Amino acid sequence: MDIELKPLLGLLAVAMTVAAHIPYLLTTLRRTNKPHIFTWVIWSLLTFIAFAAQAAGGAGPGAWVTGATGIICVIITVAALRTGERDITRSDWIMFIAGLSAIPAWLVTKDPFWSVLIVVAIDCSAFWPTFRKSWHKPHEENSFMYGFNIPRHVIALSALHEVSLLTALYPAALLVMNIIMYTMLKLRRRD
Repeated sequence: MDIELKPLLGLLAVAMTVAAHIPYLLTTLRRTNKPHIFTWVIWSLLTFIAFAAQAAGGAGPGAWVTGATGIICVIITVAALRTGERDITRSDWIMFIAGLSAIPAWLVTKDPFWSVLIVVAIDCSAFWPTFRKSWHKPHEENSFMYGFNIPRHVIALSALHEVSLLTALYPAALLVMNIIMYTMLKLRRRD
């Protein structure tokens, strides 16, 4: 792809990130969307880690969306403290502690690839509390964000300067997780 097009794709992915998350944040503040705090705490931490790894790997404009997402995750985490899901199960705690305990492993990892692999594993496990909650309460999770994130991640992948496992694994994993969440929410709402 033409190198001059990549900054435009990076900006488009950032704009789509904002567009996807504003309705999520607004419905959270209105208390019709109840984000699971454990998921959003881990996503906030890990998104910045993934951004640093992508930047180190030469992702260029393809990493801009990851940095923007980190900022938005922190904002939603703060909102979730006030209005988020309060039903926290043992499995939620297990996944939360497992996710947090893997962060020190990331800190001692000197290889950026292993860092990204660990971050992807933690990030995917952070979906569990939200997935579990949404399975039982599908109307308490805003599906628009997950659906809108699908093309956003495709665009972010297209904006990568250097396409490698290091730079593409994180957005590719998020693409898959958003497809799963969006599909599950849509199917569960038909019941």
